[in-house]
Amino acid sequence: MEKICMIEITEEDVAYSESLLLPEGYTFDEERTNIIKCLETKDIKACPGSGKTTTLLAKLAIISTKMPLPSKSGVCVLTHTNVAIKEIKAQLGLNGAQLFDYPNNCSTIQKFINKYLTIPAYVNLFNKRPIRIDDEIYNETIKNEYYKVVPRRYRYGIERKDPNLIYSMRFDMETQDIVKGLYGSLIYANKDSPSYKYLLRLKLHMLKLGVLCYDDAFCLANDYLDKYPQLKEVFSQRFSYVFIDEMQDTMKHQNELLNKLFDDSVIMQRIGDKNQSIYDNYDAEGAWEISDNFMSISESKRFSHSIANIVKNICVEPQDLIGNSEIREIQPTIIVFNKETINSVIPYFGEKILINELNKEANPVFKAIGWVTKEHEKADTLLDYWEGFSRAWKQRIDFDYLSSYLIKFPPEDIGDKGASIYKQSILRGILKALRLMEERDNNERYFTAKSFQEFLQNDYQEIYEILLLRLAAWCLAIQNGENIHEEVKEFIEIELNKIFNWGRLSLLNEFFERQEEAKEVPITTSSNIFTFEGASDSIDIVFDSIHGVKGETHTATLYLETFFREYDIARIINYLKGNHAQTNKKYTLQNLKMSYVGLTRPSHMLCIAVHEETVKNHEQDLQEAGWRIEYVN
Repeated sequence: MEKICMIEITEEDVAYSESLLLPEGYTFDEERTNIIKCLETKDIKACPGSGKTTTLLAKLAIISTKMPLPSKSGVCVLTHTNVAIKEIKAQLGLNGAQLFDYPNNCSTIQKFINKYLTIPAYVNLFNKRPIRIDDEIYNETIKNEYYKVVPRRYRYGIERKDPNLIYSMRFDMETQDIVKGLYGSLIYANKDSPSYKYLLRLKLHMLKLGVLCYDDAFCLANDYLDKYPQLKEVFSQRFSYVFIDEMQDTMKHQNELLNKLFDDSVIMQRIGDKNQSIYDNYDAEGAWEISDNFMSISESKRFSHSIANIVKNICVEPQDLIGNSEIREIQPTIIVFNKETINSVIPYFGEKILINELNKEANPVFKAIGWVTKEHEKADTLLDYWEGFSRAWKQRIDFDYLSSYLIKFPPEDIGDKGASIYKQSILRGILKALRLMEERDNNERYFTAKSFQEFLQNDYQEIYEILLLRLAAWCLAIQNGENIHEEVKEFIEIELNKIFNWGRLSLLNEFFERQEEAKEVPITTSSNIFTFEGASDSIDIVFDSIHGVKGETHTATLYLETFFREYDIARIINYLKGNHAQTNKKYTLQNLKMSYVGLTRPSHMLCIAVHEETVKNHEQDLQEAGWRIEYVN
């Protein structure tokens, strides 16, 4: 069936989007207008701070006014984070509500693959839905199942080879062999070895159990598409337009799957900045090969001309960068220190902020960032610049101890999610206890919050009512700073024991211990705020990792030199001098991407803190490239 999906975006449509998304009196320039009006398959290269998301939102808002599309098909919007999805909802509001309803899709790539491919594939194989697709729950479960599936006589050798092997092993996307990491080699060269066979058995056991990691989801989806290639036609009829935001973060296996899913009749636009492709997994492979007829947004709304001129060569692929002439010029500065003065770097940066009166800018943000946040025995990392820094961890939903589920959350989390955040956390703690006791529902699946409450409501009404009353009281108690550990423990030991008739509760002894999980419980960046007390004012400087600030805009950024195999600024010193050179060295490429993301955060002032050995004999070249060099006394 031929698809008829031609629509046109006019100047009047663009004007409508401007009234919706831009401040009064502002309009999109020619570059952005051309991209908004373009409805052909295109790659769109955007520089940092280009407003690419606003440009995409303008296009989506306009297309929403033309729905339903002539072919009754839909629009598929794919991103990498839930934050981006929230931004689309917040910016477009009711004007973009249709994007989240059939026949459209607006979600993360992971959620899209799970919904349309992984879950159907799993049901096709096992006649049931998977229990969970989540890395943390997967890691917790495989740790328990490992001791059941792999005999003790083989566990010692496996753990000696790599104590984390069970957490990193994956199915190869093509061969279904067991490899280390999605992009790695066989976990054992000899597939006939008992250790390999037992770990394969463990991996298959996890699959049948229905607890999947995110990579498993893509493997199942890939296999499903190979088995049913006609799905490509189905999806290509369903969606006329596919927009992928932050395309540079799309990994090889994700891109290959999307290419299998949509044919050439689908208008696909991929938007991003290839120089900002950074991954948590060092072995991850990017996938964006930009087409020759790409469109671009070269003018940054974020930073000044002086910052644009400095950073345009500190990247994998040089690009023309045009700064924002409305932002005042402050010369980018290299702050040089030695072992004796490293602790003075942050106050020095704070003083520069006050001297330039950046604290008087509207809603100022000041951050000190670095690549490596883990401690190193012999070299400097982010931890060495300030003793008060503690690494910011991703908020977990799974813990080893009951007490970690019963903590008070910071006000900003309450504001974002409401008081229900306590109820969810307490229930997760109870569900963790049930998993440790190997309790499952009637379908032999681990309980979820929903299935557990339905189970109680249907079969144990009295205990269900007790739980509801106590949940309400417990939520209020936590918010008031009270300790409810013993009450929740008692509910598990007494009320739940009435249902499950546990003879022994020894499996829960460790879970009930009041242990600290300080590095893994939810924390906020407030613990990583350095307050600089100047003569005229005091300012807060937030410490963070480069991964943590991706996508942010700061008023002033201090990039701190850290050590990863060697000092990162020393590794790319020639690029700071404006001498760009193509390279295929793995760590240099990774370094350039990380540095580019970090150095393109500030709007007004960019500073880099480096060891004196890093700039020795390079001072003149750096100054000629546009850097100001200052020394910490």
